[in-house]
Amino acid sequence: MLINKSMYPVNAGYSAISTMQNQLGKLQTQLGSGEKSQTLAEMGFDRTVSLATRNRLTKLDSFAANIDTVNLRLNFLDQGFTSLAKLKSETRTSATPTSYGENNLTMVSLQKDSQNRLSQLLETLNLSVAGRYLMGGNKTDSAPVATYDQIMYGEGTADGYLRVAEERRKADLGADSADTLSNVGLPRSKVLGPWENKLVLSSAEFDRFGYKLMSISGNTDTTQTSGPTADPLAPTVQVSAQPAPGDIVSFTMTRRDGSTQTFSAQAVAGAADADAVPPQYTIGGTLEQTAGNLEDLMGQKLGNLENFKVITPSDADVKVIGYTDGMNSVSVTFGKQPVDGEVITIGVKDNQGVTRDFQFKAVTGPVNPAANPPEYLIGADRKETLKNLQGLIETEMGGLTAPVKMGRLTAGVDAGNNRIVNIAEQSPPTIFGYKLSSASTTSSKINVSAIAGNPASMSVEFMDNPRAGESVTINLKMPDGTSTPIVLQAVDREPVTGQFVIGATPEETTANFEAALKLKLDQTSKTELVAASSYAAADDFFTTDGVARRIDLSGGNPETATVFAAPNTRETVKWYTGEIGTTGDNPRLSATAQVDDSTKVGYGVRANETGLRDLVKTLAAMSSQEYDINDTTSKARFSAMVERQMATTSSATATNKGSIEQIGLELGVVRATTGGAAERNTAASGQLETLLSQVETVSMEETVMQLLALKTRLEASYQTTATVAGLSLVNYLK
Repeated sequence: MLINKSMYPVNAGYSAISTMQNQLGKLQTQLGSGEKSQTLAEMGFDRTVSLATRNRLTKLDSFAANIDTVNLRLNFLDQGFTSLAKLKSETRTSATPTSYGENNLTMVSLQKDSQNRLSQLLETLNLSVAGRYLMGGNKTDSAPVATYDQIMYGEGTADGYLRVAEERRKADLGADSADTLSNVGLPRSKVLGPWENKLVLSSAEFDRFGYKLMSISGNTDTTQTSGPTADPLAPTVQVSAQPAPGDIVSFTMTRRDGSTQTFSAQAVAGAADADAVPPQYTIGGTLEQTAGNLEDLMGQKLGNLENFKVITPSDADVKVIGYTDGMNSVSVTFGKQPVDGEVITIGVKDNQGVTRDFQFKAVTGPVNPAANPPEYLIGADRKETLKNLQGLIETEMGGLTAPVKMGRLTAGVDAGNNRIVNIAEQSPPTIFGYKLSSASTTSSKINVSAIAGNPASMSVEFMDNPRAGESVTINLKMPDGTSTPIVLQAVDREPVTGQFVIGATPEETTANFEAALKLKLDQTSKTELVAASSYAAADDFFTTDGVARRIDLSGGNPETATVFAAPNTRETVKWYTGEIGTTGDNPRLSATAQVDDSTKVGYGVRANETGLRDLVKTLAAMSSQEYDINDTTSKARFSAMVERQMATTSSATATNKGSIEQIGLELGVVRATTGGAAERNTAASGQLETLLSQVETVSMEETVMQLLALKTRLEASYQTTATVAGLSLVNYLK
């Protein structure tokens, strides 16, 4: 019997204990670290899953970082475009045509308001976050837009927008025409009164050339002068029904100094007694004679009726009407025939501030054409004398120069046919000024030719006199691409701008049409054309690539220039220095970020995009125009500028490609896209974290249970092994 052999496998027991000890250590390590393995080798086949999962989580983390960066920049862009949308809305509603505000406040303050808005706009376009400029496309290290002062006034030797706009204005207006006031039908005068012995000379129209009526003098026992004033002048009595003998009419009158007075007069059939109470006037054979007799009595008793600005009669059949066209006027009234040698003086100030006295001398004998002062003939009656004075005034004052702005057009009566007015673009052709577009007429007596040639030309022929109310329309294309109609209407009364008087003959009507056309072109040039030129200059300066188009001044001056200079040959500030881009590309793709495996978002913005550039151009153009209440062109120019401002900032532009609203919408889509990607990435990260936890980490509860169970087994094994190890034959025999 082999007593040294044991039935208990001691070595195997030691091995099992060692294994359990290793397991115990591993469980203790897992319990301490929470991880299943300390090395990839220990993970076995799970290491492939772990590596792939961790790589995916790393990519998701990078996507999350991209999304955070994009969202940060989008937050600033959102604030910026909210501000820009508000700025555009304020610009659109800041003014409306013909709404000048109380005391013209809206009009005169519009330039300053536009300057402030432009400065705010430029600051917003230079928006930056952590040193990165957000509106320069892929150029993010410097401001994409120049400052307000640089853009408007230039920098160093480089010109700014104001210089470009001034040159463009001169180029579009062209040189002044060599006209006189008489060439354009000025000055205008009107004969009034039952005896046609009153003359009113108005400053209407010729004040646009810098002239101003300053004074009139020459009061005598026979002649009364009055003005200058915009209040009614030359009061004229009108009688619509013959009074009955004994009828009394009373007048309530307000003098120019504000004091009031009353006057009564009685109608009689025979000789009148001016000293009766009330004084009398004779009922004439006609209404005009009756009115004249009453007017003579009022003049005799009240003096100069022009001292009164309001005369209200008690009888509805009697009216006292004073002439006014709203402009400063002077008047002359012949109470009786002037005496030989009597002089009337009218003072006129020119655009240089120099006042010139025009003197007119009445003579009974032959008129000396070389006399100084100029002479007019005393006629057979007051009417004839006044007509002679009227002709002399219009001749002498008509010789004053009238520098008409024609906008590079020419207009004049045809040398071979004085029933035709020719209108043509400047030759040689120029890209500046007006362009003839089309023409039409509502009169069968007028023939309007079609626009033809380069430079284009047309003609208006008066085959006979048109009827009052008929018109000629000439459509002009403006420098900014808009169109403006020139409408000239035939009238049989005193004309205003845009009207021509029907003459005694077609030839006379043709001459009147030519004068009216020049006046209308001059008015349109100083208002509509100036406005269009300002916007055209903005197009020239605020180009997509920032390089301004400049007028070629090699010919000497802008008024005679015909083309633009070659690019970069005239030093000019570059308003935009960011990424230019190419035609048709997507500015949003100038800054991109990957937000998941298949989604890349573009959130780039360029300050030269159409909507942003249009707002810059509009505000720059508006900032360049000053509206002086003493400037007769201010209101019409204001309306022309505001019309264009409203068009370029209207709500209809929101659907245009590159508009402020469209850019804001596209950036909103980017925000929504990144938000969706962030949600997907977060969900995927959660799933991957769970998977990774299952592969790499242990359950603490399960590990503790395994540890306790193993510890119990190990302790039992220790006891069993110790007992077996202590067995021997001696112990056994015991």
